[in-house]
Amino acid sequence: MPPFKDEHILLIAPGSQTTLAQLGLPETFTPARFRFPTRMFPAAEKGEYEPYRIRERRQEAKISNGTDRLKEDVEMKDAEPAAQEGTANGETTDKPATTEGAEQSEGAVEIENKEEPKTVEEILYEEDVTSDQGAIYPIENGRIVDWPCFFAHLTHIYNTLSPPFHTPIMLIAQPVWSARDREAITQFVFEKFKAPAFSLMDSALAVCYGYGTSTATIIDVGKGKVDVTAVTDFAVNEHGRGIALEGCGGDAMTDRLVELLGSKGFTREMCEQLKRSNITEILPPGTPIPGDAATARQGANPAAAASTGADGTTNSVPRGPGDGTQAGTEDNNAEDDEGVLDVAAIVSGNTTEYLANMEKEKATNKKGAVEPKQARLPNSKKEKASFQFEEFVPLEGDDAVVNGSRRYIRHSREVEVSVERFLTATPRQQSEDRLTSGVLEDIATQIHHTILAVPDATKRSELWDSLVIVGNGSKVRGFTQALLGVITQKFMLSPSGTIFTSEIPSTFTTPMPTGGTNTPAPMGQPGPMYHPAAHGVNPLLVAATHNNPGMPQMTPGTPSMDLSHHRSSGHSQTPNSVKTLKLPEYFPDFKDQGNSNAPGASGNAGGAAGGPGASQGGRGMEEAVFLGAQMAAKVFFVLDQGLSKGYMSRVEYNENGPSAIHEFVL
Repeated sequence: MPPFKDEHILLIAPGSQTTLAQLGLPETFTPARFRFPTRMFPAAEKGEYEPYRIRERRQEAKISNGTDRLKEDVEMKDAEPAAQEGTANGETTDKPATTEGAEQSEGAVEIENKEEPKTVEEILYEEDVTSDQGAIYPIENGRIVDWPCFFAHLTHIYNTLSPPFHTPIMLIAQPVWSARDREAITQFVFEKFKAPAFSLMDSALAVCYGYGTSTATIIDVGKGKVDVTAVTDFAVNEHGRGIALEGCGGDAMTDRLVELLGSKGFTREMCEQLKRSNITEILPPGTPIPGDAATARQGANPAAAASTGADGTTNSVPRGPGDGTQAGTEDNNAEDDEGVLDVAAIVSGNTTEYLANMEKEKATNKKGAVEPKQARLPNSKKEKASFQFEEFVPLEGDDAVVNGSRRYIRHSREVEVSVERFLTATPRQQSEDRLTSGVLEDIATQIHHTILAVPDATKRSELWDSLVIVGNGSKVRGFTQALLGVITQKFMLSPSGTIFTSEIPSTFTTPMPTGGTNTPAPMGQPGPMYHPAAHGVNPLLVAATHNNPGMPQMTPGTPSMDLSHHRSSGHSQTPNSVKTLKLPEYFPDFKDQGNSNAPGASGNAGGAAGGPGASQGGRGMEEAVFLGAQMAAKVFFVLDQGLSKGYMSRVEYNENGPSAIHEFVL
C-alpha cells in the first residue's frame, strides 16, 4: 500500500458534548481545528437527521392576478377530434361562434383584473445554529445510546471536512465501548466512507502518546463521568479499570453548587458559569475556608493578636508576613513604606533615578491607584468574591422582532458569591440524614483500586508517580492539587519504622524502646539485619523506603536463612509517593493555552464542552487525547506504514470482515 500523506489523515475524537476533528497533520501539532457539538436534530423524514435545528416560520404575502399568483400546472390536452377533422377537410368554424368566444374571454379577463390582491400564508424554513431545543445527543457518559444519530453525526463531520478519496481515518474510542460497538463503527466507516485504512485507538493510550510516556495512570474527568485507566508499557490493563464512573464529573460539581446556591436564586446556568469562573476553587484537604469556625479560632487567640497585630475579631486576618496573613506569601507584601529608603539602591550609584521613582510612586499612591490590602488577598483568603454572569435578554421596542424572529442581546452583570464557591467537590446531601461521597474521594478510591489490580506489582509504584489528569471536567481551579491531597490523606504510606515491624522475622530480637523510636537494638556482630549503610536501622526498612527489592548480602559465618518471602517491592499495596507527570514542553500551541491545574492558574474548557465540566481558559493539555491522536497517526499512517498493525486496511477488511478490528485496536 502506498504511504499516506500528512494532509490526507482524518482524526475524529467523539465526546459526550463535543467532537474534536481535524483533516491533516500540521508541522507542529496543535489543538483540534474543528469542534462539532455532539448532537443532531430530527429531520422532516423519519430516521433522518439534520446538524442544526430547522425552524418553521410563517409569514403573510400578498398576491395579485396575473403577476404574483402561483399558477397551477395546466395539463395540455389534444384538440377535439371533430375540430381536427374539420381542419383537415378544409372546413372552418362559423365566425360568430369565434367572436362570441373571444368576447367571453375578454369579459373574463376584465372580471379577474377587477379582483383585489389576496393575502396568503407562506411557510419558510431556516436553520437556527444557536438553538439546542429538541436536540438528540447520541453519546451519554461515553456510551452510544442512539446509533442512527451517531452515524449521522459522523457523516456530517465527514461531509463538512470533505476529505479526498485516499484518506485514512483514525477514531478515538471511549473506554466504555464494547467489542460489538467497535465492530459496528468499523463496518460503517468502511462501507459508508470507503476509507482505505481505519484505526481505532483507546483514549487512555492516546493520552500516553501525548505525554510521551509508556506507563501512566490516566484520570479522564468528563462532563458526567470519570475514566481511570492504568497503562503499562503501552498496554491498557482492562482488569480493574474504572469505566464511566457516574457522579464524578463536571456535572456533579455543578449539581453541588445548585444545591448550595439554589435557595439564593441561582439557576443552573449561573452555577455552571460560576464553576467556570476564576473565583471557584477546590481547596486542598485541611485548608480552612475563609470565615468558617477554623478561621475564626485563629483570630480569637489573644497571644496571636498581640504578636501579629491582629485586632482579635473573628474574621480578622493577621498582618503577616507569611501564609494566612494579609500580606500573603506571593506579591501581597508590598506595604506603603513611605519614607523608607533602599540603602543598597543608593549605594549602587543610581541615587537620582531611585529618588525619582520614589516620587513617582508617591504621586500614584495619592491618586488612589493602589488597591486596599483586603483586595490584594488571594482568592482562597477572601470570604466573598464576584464574577461576571452573562445571559441573553430579549430586546424591546421596534427592533425587537425582525422577520418574525425575536432578537436577543448579551447582557453581563456582576454576581457576588460567598464561601460556597469552595465547596464544589464536597459531599452532596442525598437525603436529610445521609451524605453522598465527595467527588475527589470517589476518584481517589477508584485510582487506588485500579493500580492495585495491575498484575505486575513492580509497576505499581511507577503508576503512583505517573498520574495524568485530563478532561475538561478537571479544569476547575485547584482540582489536581486537591485530588493529590485526598490521595495522600487516604492512601499515602508514611516511611516510618512502625509500619514495617510486622516484616521483621521472629528469629531476631524484638524492637526495644530506644529514645522514642521503634528501631531494633543492634546486635553484636554484623548480620543480615544489620548493615552499615542503614545506620543501625533494619535494612528491610531501608529496602522498602528506597524501593530496593534486594536484600543485604549475607556475611561469612552467618547462618543461612531463606528470606525470599520477606523481600519488599516498595510496598505496592500502598504508595510511598504520589506525583503527576510533567507536561511536555515541545508543543507550544498546547503550552501557551495554559493549564488551570497549575498553581494559581484559572483556565478551563467546557465544552465542552464542549465542555464538560468547567471552562475557564484556552484549550490546554486537558485535551491531550487529541495531541496523542496526532502523534499516533503520524507514526502509524506515515512512518510505520502498517508494519506494527496500527491500522486496518481495506484489503484486510474485505478478507476478514469487521470482527478483525480487534487485532488492530490500539
